[in-house]
Amino acid sequence: MLIRFCRRPGLFSEAVNHYQAGRLDAARVVCKSILAQQAEHAHALHLTGVIAMQQGDLNEAERLIRRALQASPAEVGFLNTLGSLLRRQGRMHEARVCFEQYLELVPKDAEVTCNLANLLKSEGELEQAARLYRQVLTWNPQHLNARLSLAYLLRRQGALSESEICFREGLSQGAMMPQFIFGLGLVLAGQQRHEEAEQCFRQLLCIEPMNADANFHLGNALHVRGLISEAEHHHRRCLELNPDYPEAWNNLGNDLRDQGRLDEARYAYRKALHLKPDYMRAHSNLLFSMLYDMADSQAVYEEHLQWDNMHAAGFQALYKGGSHDAGPERKIRIGYMSPDFREHSVAYFIEPILVAHDHSCFEIYCFSDVSRPDAVTARLKGYTDKWLDISTCSDEAVAETVRQEGIDILVDLAGHTSHHRLMVFARKPAPVQVTYIGYPASTGMTAMDYRLTDEWADPIGQERCHSEKLLRLPGGFLCYTPSADAPQPAPLPYAKNGHISFGCFNHLSKVTPEVVEVWSQVLQQLPGSHLVLKHISLQDAKVRERYLQMFEENGVAGDRINILDWSASVGEHLSCYSQVDIALDTFPYNGTTTTCEALWMGVPVVCLKGKTHAGRVGLSLLESAGRQEWIAGNKQEYISLALQLAADPEKLIELRARLRQALAASSLCDRSATTHALEDVYRSIWPEFCESEA
Repeated sequence: MLIRFCRRPGLFSEAVNHYQAGRLDAARVVCKSILAQQAEHAHALHLTGVIAMQQGDLNEAERLIRRALQASPAEVGFLNTLGSLLRRQGRMHEARVCFEQYLELVPKDAEVTCNLANLLKSEGELEQAARLYRQVLTWNPQHLNARLSLAYLLRRQGALSESEICFREGLSQGAMMPQFIFGLGLVLAGQQRHEEAEQCFRQLLCIEPMNADANFHLGNALHVRGLISEAEHHHRRCLELNPDYPEAWNNLGNDLRDQGRLDEARYAYRKALHLKPDYMRAHSNLLFSMLYDMADSQAVYEEHLQWDNMHAAGFQALYKGGSHDAGPERKIRIGYMSPDFREHSVAYFIEPILVAHDHSCFEIYCFSDVSRPDAVTARLKGYTDKWLDISTCSDEAVAETVRQEGIDILVDLAGHTSHHRLMVFARKPAPVQVTYIGYPASTGMTAMDYRLTDEWADPIGQERCHSEKLLRLPGGFLCYTPSADAPQPAPLPYAKNGHISFGCFNHLSKVTPEVVEVWSQVLQQLPGSHLVLKHISLQDAKVRERYLQMFEENGVAGDRINILDWSASVGEHLSCYSQVDIALDTFPYNGTTTTCEALWMGVPVVCLKGKTHAGRVGLSLLESAGRQEWIAGNKQEYISLALQLAADPEKLIELRARLRQALAASSLCDRSATTHALEDVYRSIWPEFCESEA
């Protein structure tokens, strides 16, 4: 806030000197002396009010500034001070009136125009605020505060390209202000230009090495690029500078999780929650991390229930019955909600459903939380009756949109994964709510009515670990559509290498010490064999070294572990299966997309079935694919199956040639049968709701 003082000779000039030097008490004493002689000295009253405001006595400050205005109504600058005070008190309408009255008298005052714009921005009137900032820049293109404020506002509106231009214009004017560099880094990161963002944050740290926020965002940019250990370093540095930074604890947890350091990751998530108990995203990350290696399914479930109790259950009081037409005979409106309607694993399993839906009986809506749509987004959009972009909408706004659209059955496709919208479901905007693909466990939510699964992934008895009622689809709950960019299966690498190459391209968090131990036994029992690993985290040298060390501790030399480079495209990624003879699935958290991709590329997959959904997805996939012979019931069977496959190269060559065709003909790729089964479920649960309403 800019405060302007009229310099007058004598005592008041002395008071202003004290104030500007930071000697507030001395300035107040001088003003008191002036007021003892001249009780309505407007400038002394005003300065005393400003000092009271800075010292936190807002009521006294208001009293004094209003007296100053009464004493000298012509001093319009007092209106600006009063407006700033009222805004600080949260009295936005009154503050706005003060700024507008001032600007009627002094129309081209840049500072007060910015004050009004700042107020409008805080009230959500973003277009009005942007107009005022631009107006200031027409008066003075060198006004850096207006340019900076406009740049940040444009970022908030999602106009990232325009925001970038604004930040760069400020920097081109020679304003190497840390705020411009920082803001440019944020905008570049928002455009997925993480290497450029990284350079901005590094530049800022050269200027301000103790800047916790710069370390935080540098860590974020490095994490996305797969430089996980360096990301961890900067998140830890951020926490050294500011230990009470919950977002940094959360993102440190993500760094540790993606290195497979799960106990440390969970400690970091819990630290974030300790600092910020309502930190819903950190709590979801904690839940997700528990699925990778925790054997106590009841404890995991109870933590999910705790998430609901802490973050979602309180919205039950806001549930609105709405004016639904509960007639069971009309078309049923299905709404699918996901942040992954894009090039993402979820798209491989929802696309066949969207393609095969019967639009004569169902109206299909998609609520897309995709900030950067791609070709997959455009393709999926074409299969729907109505597509709604919710990427810039609040949870409450999305819930209201669901209500207005009259959605009958709202389907979650994310669970507790990144960017989920479970807080929309917490508001119960649809009469029937279902969670489906995207997350291999219960949401734990009282607002979620059903969970779609099958008899293999969730056999009878699994109800005890679900807040939702389980709906089991016959023939498997998943349907896979392979990428159109998939190359043809390559010849068996054994023929060229002379040794068997096992492989796994799963998320590194799933490759736990227990998994490494079992894989090492496979390699030890088949001398000369190799293991091929691929995940973005393995691009980090320290992460690679850690995993190679784990294998060496289990008796496997590092030169038998082949780590592949990260792939820039799906086609390149799938072509890497040309280096794998047999895929080894992870446990207790199985692969899903990776298993399907391996099978599509002609590579058999050895799976160990577990006790929870996350550990039984592999079982479900192989049952649906008609490959029950690759399912192990225990670790020893898993090792034996891997060795049996490795002992028959001729069989592997035959599989390489025929597995894709067999998979395409299996129920795992039968989109018509899967979608019809799903629609039958929808037809059964909607009349149940209608009957309950009647």
